[in-house]
Amino acid sequence: MVKKIDVGLYLNAMGDQFTWMIQADKKSFKEMWEARKYIELGIAHSVSQNASEKEIKDLDTYIAKMENSLTHVSKYFTVAMEFHLNLAKLSGNKFFYMIWKQFYDVGLKSYPILKALYPDQIPRLLEVNKLMLDAIKSKDPKKIDRAMTKHAEEELPIDLDLI
Repeated sequence: MVKKIDVGLYLNAMGDQFTWMIQADKKSFKEMWEARKYIELGIAHSVSQNASEKEIKDLDTYIAKMENSLTHVSKYFTVAMEFHLNLAKLSGNKFFYMIWKQFYDVGLKSYPILKALYPDQIPRLLEVNKLMLDAIKSKDPKKIDRAMTKHAEEELPIDLDLI
């Protein structure tokens, strides 16, 4: 007899552990940021394959909101985090969504850190988000790989001494 398990309980426990771990020290924060680039690569590929054309088209509203928030760093990061969380949801993979939900929660709590890391680089971050969305729309795996590499290079360099 196969016993049913509540995956939600497992995911919640994993989320609690994840939150504790990345708050523990600078090294854990850096490791989380490094893992994020690979998770986002998987999310981008999954969205390109699993999301409907309308769902992908609707992501343009996030880009427009980011463009309208260029002078408001906190608003920009809130919209950008929502954009990425929605991508994780559209991937159709509950583990991608759960993991990105943790990034989202930590990212919003870490706004002062994000502001210190990217004080006046919002236009550059917007451009890599546009590039990523265009690659997802293309459904071309190689284009997605190139865009996500660029995204990781532009968005994820961390100088932990700033924290």
